[in-house]
Amino acid sequence: MKRFLPFFILTIVAGKSFAQLASCAQTLRLARSTYEQGRLHEIPTLLEKCLASGFSQQEKVEAYKLLCLSYIYLEEPEKADEAMLNLLRTDHYFEINRTTDPAEFIALYNTFRTKPIYRIGGRIGVNATSPNVVAAVKANDGKSKYASKIGIQVHLTSEVPLTDHLSLNPELGFVQRKFEYTNKVEFTDTTFTTAAVETQNWLTLPVSLRYQFTSLSFKPYVAVGVEGDYLLASSLTGSRTRKGYQFIEEKSFDMKLNREKFNVSAIISAGAQFKLGGGFIITEVRFLYGITKVNSVKAGYGIDSSLPFEYGYADSIYKLNSLSVTAGYVHNIFNPKKLNKRK
Repeated sequence: MKRFLPFFILTIVAGKSFAQLASCAQTLRLARSTYEQGRLHEIPTLLEKCLASGFSQQEKVEAYKLLCLSYIYLEEPEKADEAMLNLLRTDHYFEINRTTDPAEFIALYNTFRTKPIYRIGGRIGVNATSPNVVAAVKANDGKSKYASKIGIQVHLTSEVPLTDHLSLNPELGFVQRKFEYTNKVEFTDTTFTTAAVETQNWLTLPVSLRYQFTSLSFKPYVAVGVEGDYLLASSLTGSRTRKGYQFIEEKSFDMKLNREKFNVSAIISAGAQFKLGGGFIITEVRFLYGITKVNSVKAGYGIDSSLPFEYGYADSIYKLNSLSVTAGYVHNIFNPKKLNKRK
């Protein structure tokens, strides 16, 4: 018998819960009928128990709407405000029907903040970074060039709506930027080739102002802004080969002391948002134009003397340009409130 006791208790609890749900569904139907008959004073008492416990979310929204309408017509503005606020807290995405909803209800709705106060989420993607050489520094008479490579990046992102079209978009991210360096020195009987890849890790703080085109089914946007970066690490892996001879083994160098700690870039971007659940999927293409130099003439030949003499590598003075493609998701955060007093 003891083995079946928990089952009996569970059955009784489930039965009571089902009975309460069925009872509250009947209560809501009765409240609709009472409202249609104009017996508005009865509705608050009728709905009180099930609003505390028993209504589903959809039923609770309808109940608060009936309560709000009743208080409007009973000329109890403070209670109508409270009912509207509870409705908006229950369903952040509640929308009025301008065709069927009473004008008084629409007017009251319009006195509340119903849009998100901000959005928060994350983005992940890849970037291609290329040095923009300001002044060349040479270790030999050969030809040098830089080329972009692919790095990864992750951002925590937020959006603060300013108007229907404008929003502020501060972010915090980790960005890996990579690029390669090649130097060739050609002689009549042989060629020296230096190949190096530098990897830089940055903590980034981009802030942009976004213009959203809201009239389309999806939400395209353009943005401009500025990004501040702090260098976490920088390393260079290089090797040197000589045609017809044994190559100099690949070696890694710590380049952080050769680099500036802070970097500033201008932002221009374009993207789109697609509604999903309680937020938006974001896709974006962003171009960063380096404003400040990442290194200096003083550090051009590096702290490790083997770089210019053994590997034929020297830092040109450059800024960093980067093109990135990212995707992510932001979730809407609401805080409904009364915006202005009833006249």
